Amino acid sequence: MSERIDDLGGGPELVLGINTCFAVKRWPQPEQWAARLAEFGVEEVQLSMDLLPFGGDLDAALGYAERAARAVSAAGLRLHSMFTGLAAYSSPLLLSDDPGDRRAAETWYGEMIRVAAAAGAHGAGGHVGALSSPAVDDPRRRDELHAWQIEAMLRLAEIAAAEGLDHLQFENLAVTREYGHSIAEAHELELRLADAAVPWLLCLDLGHPPALPASTGSSDPEQWLRESWAHTPVLQLQQSPSGADHHGPFTEAANRAGAVRREPVIELLRGWQAERVPMFLEVIHAHEAPDELVLDELRQSVDYWREGLAGRG
Repeated sequence: MSERIDDLGGGPELVLGINTCFAVKRWPQPEQWAARLAEFGVEEVQLSMDLLPFGGDLDAALGYAERAARAVSAAGLRLHSMFTGLAAYSSPLLLSDDPGDRRAAETWYGEMIRVAAAAGAHGAGGHVGALSSPAVDDPRRRDELHAWQIEAMLRLAEIAAAEGLDHLQFENLAVTREYGHSIAEAHELELRLADAAVPWLLCLDLGHPPALPASTGSSDPEQWLRESWAHTPVLQLQQSPSGADHHGPFTEAANRAGAVRREPVIELLRGWQAERVPMFLEVIHAHEAPDELVLDELRQSVDYWREGLAGRG
């Protein structure tokens, strides 16, 4: 169920949900992962694009989206958004050196917006692009590619508006070649996308900043929460130690080594000027991990944040 921190003295409603990345190659069918989510007692879902049928066939993806919409409804869940997964993260997407690859990535993103709408999601997005090492070493080339990405993101916002979505998302990532990895770049993206047909929201993954070099000034996840953003971000929750991006669970052992601290996060969020903040656990186990371990550690993670939101930490 939704957890409200305004019961503890004000602030936005914090809604705890789960990204379906946990289900990849384990419970890939909508009916399977929806049943698992219902068991965890959460109401809000972020659908990983890694679960879509392999091969990029749009009709197959739309068919999956329709099944997902039915499964979510039958399980009493709400589908918040559709999010890029590990497969898309392997691509430079809108920052590719090759113009044909960039156009193909934009076409793919447009199709994913259609799929998100068919599934009943309110938004879509995630990883948008990554520069190659040669491109990042050439300031003129870097700026040209960043400008192209912005133009493509504005076009995608027009598609999202036409499909009835109310927002798109760009993620802060853990590699300095990914536009938006730092606080300064995330603010710059918000500014450059201010006139988009639908808002591009920051999807703030709190486990990514610890992987950044301290010299960036963006390696503290709590500093991201102290910033004033043009639009209320969507949060992703995963535990990682300094110097890494583990997408780990919030177990006792992981929390001892991890850089994401529950109480300061909740306290900072309590001061946000917002009505509602969606928070999605994005825990990714190794494919070799036993199913029972995956479910147990995800359940521990849900309980950990639910207790914190209820003031029982």
